[in-house]
Amino acid sequence: MNIIKCPACGKENDEAKECTRCGCELSILASICRAAEQELFMGKESLVNGDIPVAMHHAGKSWHLKKSPEAARLTFLTTLASGDFAQASKWYARTGKSTKDSL
Repeated sequence: MNIIKCPACGKENDEAKECTRCGCELSILASICRAAEQELFMGKESLVNGDIPVAMHHAGKSWHLKKSPEAARLTFLTTLASGDFAQASKWYARTGKSTKDSL
């Protein structure tokens, strides 16, 4: 279950069709979150299967739909696997981890 934060008032809602506080329409945001999760899943599957370009494609689509740490981590892993260390460094910064966390 996804928690969706209302863009109008900031209330966190449990995938309701509209905000329980202000009535703002949330179903479109819920659809976007589900699409981002689906892209993330397909990207992980592609990475596990060794199809790096397809994994990178799905990771990028997930990131564009919802800028989540999970999408950033998957993109980091795909850029690392492809040998693009400069991009991997940039994506690592987006994961929310600091270099201290990895030591």
